[in-house]
Amino acid sequence: MKRMIAFGLLLLTLSGGVLQAAVKPPQEVVQDTTTQMINALRQNRAALERDPSQIYGLVNRIVLPNFDFELMSRWVLGRSWQQATPDQRSRFTNEFRTLLVNTYAKALLEYSDKDVRVLSQSPAGGNSEVTVKTEVPVKNNRPAQINYSMHLGSNGWKVYDVTVDGISLVTSYRDTFASQIRSSGMDALIADIQRRNAQNSSR
Repeated sequence: MKRMIAFGLLLLTLSGGVLQAAVKPPQEVVQDTTTQMINALRQNRAALERDPSQIYGLVNRIVLPNFDFELMSRWVLGRSWQQATPDQRSRFTNEFRTLLVNTYAKALLEYSDKDVRVLSQSPAGGNSEVTVKTEVPVKNNRPAQINYSMHLGSNGWKVYDVTVDGISLVTSYRDTFASQIRSSGMDALIADIQRRNAQNSSR
């Protein structure tokens, strides 16, 4: 579970980047941003080794603008999203976004030297949804299969799920969070994620 999340969050960045006025095809967004991110990491490697916290700036600039965190939060919570208050929805989305960023940032430097191949894209739900397929060697040159589920919104293509070797990031979190909600409730889940985020940011 932790390994899947780490690789998934590492490669989420490959679907980021600032969208142009003319919307790029999702496969092109992935390919262009792969180069952008690898170059940024290599250019800033010495600074990042001195101060790893600087990586959050790269994450915020390259990754966050191109993820639909509200949609991810809806899918992760499932039925519980409908039962949550607007305040709970807002707090959960903010903490969930921070959780993903923190986990991603820890894994990024370790795997930043990997070469990613963008393989193809295929329709996932008409013209407004696609799956972009990539692979990256993670051990003994065995490639991990990374699929990005993306949808076309008013601000361009956004990522709403990542599947690593057949395991969905959203589904994995959904199972964990659903169990916590059943046993302790929504506010307790949000408080638990908030504590984890605070611990990560203090290290």
